[in-house]
Amino acid sequence: MSPQQTTSSTQTSNRWNMSPIWNVSTAGIPFMDLSPDGSLAAAIDWEGHKLYLVKPDGSSVSYDLQENDAVQPVVSGVVVLDGEAYVAGHYESFVGLRIYSWAGLVSEKKHAWSGSVSEELVRSPSGNHVCYHVDCKVFCDGKKIAGDYSIMSVSDSGLVVISASDQSIILREGQELFGLNSGKVLAYDDRVLASEEGKLRIYSSNGELQAEKEGYTFDQTILLKWTLIPTGRYLLWHEPLEDTHVLTWNPTEIGTLPGFPYFANENFVVTAKNGVIHCYSLEDFHEVFSVKVPGDSLGYIKLSDDGKVMLVSGEYGNYWLYRAG
Repeated sequence: MSPQQTTSSTQTSNRWNMSPIWNVSTAGIPFMDLSPDGSLAAAIDWEGHKLYLVKPDGSSVSYDLQENDAVQPVVSGVVVLDGEAYVAGHYESFVGLRIYSWAGLVSEKKHAWSGSVSEELVRSPSGNHVCYHVDCKVFCDGKKIAGDYSIMSVSDSGLVVISASDQSIILREGQELFGLNSGKVLAYDDRVLASEEGKLRIYSSNGELQAEKEGYTFDQTILLKWTLIPTGRYLLWHEPLEDTHVLTWNPTEIGTLPGFPYFANENFVVTAKNGVIHCYSLEDFHEVFSVKVPGDSLGYIKLSDDGKVMLVSGEYGNYWLYRAG
């Protein structure tokens, strides 16, 4: 059921077919990223310690992340920024980032010696802010901002949510703004969403409660996917074992979409149900495209801002890049 009705002519003129143009078989944790403009995808073969870079024409290159090390690296994340892939991991002699362009290894950012731990690597939706957790420290945009916390969320306005033991701290440029007694907290632009005391609560960046709604609590599922995705227009909330509910920021529910929300940007939401991936316009909620889930399982989905390029993974590896024909 769509939240709004659209004419058949609108639906027809704004639909496209998505075709797979590249795929690779891998094993292990499916770390991947797609630039918002769809110009570059990055995918990690976790067990094979390889990085794949793919362009929307289907051309690709791959690099051995071990480089000249005697020890295989343990990768903990990848993000795409300005045409380069930043790969966080525990390498032979250091813990930090290896940065690759289409031509190969560009540089390294060493933050600790071997024996330390590299964990999350998170970028804001547009990629203008990047944070990572390494050697029991949180770095954002190249600067240390906190100690040993998990990075939960980074917004385009620079809000960073870090959590430990069901307590969250919201920061900007390393300065603490306020804290919450919940480990389920997300930042979107200048607002903060929290799952607290059986309610969905929305705060301003200074900690002022702006709205709350009984129910609509959210959490993380397999592969740490959130059951709530905020966008400029709507909040997309998944009801356990049910479908995706579309809420305004009031918050007021205005309708449902089938399945689990795997990804959303400012223009589209991508859900999946019964072995089919669906993409809907957030302007009028007509279905833009649908494709069968490739492989035996579904892990992550990333979609370009224009909805014409999609990167898909399985739960345990394997990747597919789709492009609108």
